[in-house]
Amino acid sequence: MTPGLSDGTVELSVLAGDGDAAALVAGEDDEIARWLSGPPPTLETAARHIDRCALDWLGDWFRPGTALTWGIRDAVSGALAGTAEVQLSTADVEAGTANLAYGVFPPWRGRHYGSRAVGLMCGWLTTTTATQLAVVRVEPGNAPSIRVAEQAGFARAGRSRGVAGAPMLRYVRALR
Repeated sequence: MTPGLSDGTVELSVLAGDGDAAALVAGEDDEIARWLSGPPPTLETAARHIDRCALDWLGDWFRPGTALTWGIRDAVSGALAGTAEVQLSTADVEAGTANLAYGVFPPWRGRHYGSRAVGLMCGWLTTTTATQLAVVRVEPGNAPSIRVAEQAGFARAGRSRGVAGAPMLRYVRALR
């Protein structure tokens, strides 16, 4: 089951359909591509991504590499404002720790949508899993993502390596 979460301003819900695929393509900018996703998506690659996200929600949430992905939406209009994901098991993060990632589309930046989404994910982790710690790993030059982590109650806890071995700053938040 894919949970829908809301704080009245931001809503997290499953990505679905051609409308969300088009919004993913339209929302991608150089910042998101640089820090998170690589080459800009096409409608075809966005649709495949949405299909993979749906399958991850249906499968084993703790299978390494599974990413539980939500669309970050404006709670009033329902417009897609970005994406947020949780990995409950990944090779480079210790057991009992969830790895969080997020990206907010340009028109929605500066409104705390990212930190609100992270807060909702942490609440979901607390009520739905036994996860003890949430971690956000950020490349040192990604100041907006660092601000999101700090606004969401994460504290800097040293350095780590990213998937490709790049140096990352590590931010953590206790969930219990």
